[in-house]
Amino acid sequence: MRIINDINSIKEHFADHETFSTNDIFQFYKIKEPQIPRATVNWRIYNLVHSGQLQRVGRGIYKIGKSTTFKPMLSNKTKKVANQVKKNFPYINFCVWELSVVNQFSQHLINYNVHFVDVERDVVDSVYYNLRETNSKVMHIKNLYDGLSDWSDYIIVRSLVSHAPLQEMHKIPVATLEKILVDLFSDKEFISFQGSEIYTIFENALDAYTVNESAMLRYADRKKKKEKIQSLLKTINA
Repeated sequence: MRIINDINSIKEHFADHETFSTNDIFQFYKIKEPQIPRATVNWRIYNLVHSGQLQRVGRGIYKIGKSTTFKPMLSNKTKKVANQVKKNFPYINFCVWELSVVNQFSQHLINYNVHFVDVERDVVDSVYYNLRETNSKVMHIKNLYDGLSDWSDYIIVRSLVSHAPLQEMHKIPVATLEKILVDLFSDKEFISFQGSEIYTIFENALDAYTVNESAMLRYADRKKKKEKIQSLLKTINA
């Protein structure tokens, strides 16, 4: 009963707020319970998040509603490539993802797919040559030229920025939505998406899924794009 009462009151109190912080919620509880300990508020927030009433969208940042985590579909080809990299390079950090995920968010659909393998910078060459042994369509990022549409169904081996936000699906490391969005915004191979389309992609992604903006901005900062992505987010939320 407390959870229901709490979320109804929180919805009313924060009706005009897109997001709100842990401290905002603490101050909300203090209105009726002036002596409430912060630990108690933290426990209530925990319960609200795990019951699906609140979603965490950043470090200490929340919004109303249940979290919806982005879980991309992976083709059999990408899964096979990931397992080959895991087998032959068991101690490296890497992830896979596919360009086709953009169609969930973009206004102009693409009719081709590209498979990305992002690996630690020091082993990009080694992974590239290893994949070449079993796949005819493999491209090293340094050799990429022209638009991605010319490389339909290719595996493109790129360098992975350290501490990039990743997730695991079926024991395969996969790029998170936060990583994909920042890469689409930042990397030269995605220039065809970086006009007005990037605003549509970000807006639709943020509407459809829970995006951890703190994780996204930390990653953007490592790619020296934090301020530009913050500006984009402000434009979308204006």
